[in-house]
Amino acid sequence: MKAFGQGAASAALAVALALTSAACARAADIAVGASPVVSVQLRSGYLRVVTWNRPDVEVETGGHIGWQHFDAASVRGHIPHDITLWAQHVTNARGESFNLPAEQFVLPTLPPGNHDALVIRGGGPTVIHLPASTQMLAVRIAGSGIVRIEGYRGTAFAALVHQGGIALEGVHSSGVAQVGRGPILAENSTFGRLRARNALGNIFMRGVTATQIDVGSVGGSILAENMRFRTGLARFQSQRGNVVLGVSGAAQVNAQGRGARAIATSFHDAHQISRSGSGARAVVDGGGPIVTALSPRGRVLLFDGSIASHPRLARHVPAIARAFRQARARVERVPKRAPRGGTIRAVRRMAPPRRNAMHGRFPPNRRIPPRRRRPPRSFG
Repeated sequence: MKAFGQGAASAALAVALALTSAACARAADIAVGASPVVSVQLRSGYLRVVTWNRPDVEVETGGHIGWQHFDAASVRGHIPHDITLWAQHVTNARGESFNLPAEQFVLPTLPPGNHDALVIRGGGPTVIHLPASTQMLAVRIAGSGIVRIEGYRGTAFAALVHQGGIALEGVHSSGVAQVGRGPILAENSTFGRLRARNALGNIFMRGVTATQIDVGSVGGSILAENMRFRTGLARFQSQRGNVVLGVSGAAQVNAQGRGARAIATSFHDAHQISRSGSGARAVVDGGGPIVTALSPRGRVLLFDGSIASHPRLARHVPAIARAFRQARARVERVPKRAPRGGTIRAVRRMAPPRRNAMHGRFPPNRRIPPRRRRPPRSFG
C-alpha cells in the first residue's frame, strides 16, 4: 500500500474508480479488522475524521465516495516505510513565489500483527468515523479542501492538502502535515515525531507536547504557545515570516533573526538570557531540550506560556492573534455531520492506472495560482 505516501504499490490508491455495485446511500458502515490502515483521497471538499469506540468505519458524505477493502494478506509487505512530501510552487497576488521542495519523511513502524486496509476515494464534503484501533491514516486532498482530524491515536498519520487547511485536535501519534497554501493548526496534541510545513499561510500550535518536531513555513508566520518539549529535535523556522514561540517547562531556546533588534523575549518563570550578534539564547527553568527558532527575514519572539500573558510582546505582532482566530473559526465551521444527498458505493474492480497517478503527487512544476476569490462555501 505504498500509495499511502508514494502511490506506487497498489493501483487501488492511484487510479480512477470504476464503481460497479452498491446502491446510493448517505452513510455506510464498513467492517474492518482489528488494526486497520485507512487511506482517504479526495479531489476536493472538506473532510472531518473522528475516532470513536466502535469497531467499524462509518462514512457519510454529501459528495460521491467509492471505497474498497483489502484483507491483511493483500496488504502484508506493502505498508510504506516512508512518504514523499509534494514539491509545490505557490504564487501570491503580488507575483511573489514560494517553493516547497520534495522531502522524504520516515514513517514509524506499525506494531506486529495483521493490518487490513480501507481505501476511500471521491470528492465532496465527507465525515469519517474511525475505530480507535486504526494504526495508520493517510489523507490527501488534491484540490481545495480542509482536513480536520480529531482524537486520532494510531501509530502514524499523513495529511497532504494542495490548497486549504489542516487541523489536528487531540491527536496522539507521529506523522506529517503539509498544505501548499493555507494554515495548519495543532491543539491539545502529543506527537512522537511531527513534520509540519506549508508554502504560504500561517502555522498555529497550542498545548502541544512533542519529542521531535520540525515546523516550517516559507511565506507565513508561526505561532506556537504553551509548548512542552521532550528530549529530541525541536525546530521552528519561517523564511519570510515571524516565529512566535512560548514554552511551558524547562527548555533551552536558541533564536536567530535578521538582527539583534528582531529578537524579543519576555518570561515570568526563572530564566537566563544571553545575546550575541543576531542570536539569543533563553534558558528556562534551568534548561532542558534544545529548541531552535529561526527567522532570517522576520521577528523571533520568545516567552513562557501564552502570548496573551505577555501584552508587551503581543504588540510586536498584532496580526498573529487575529489570524489565529480567523483560521480557528474557519475550521470550526466544518460540520460534525456531512450534508445529505451524496452517494457511497463499494468498488469491486479498478480501472487501469494512469501514468501520472502512480506517483501520488502532483506533476513537476505544477503551480498554484494566486487566490483571487473566496474558497467554496462548503469549506465555511
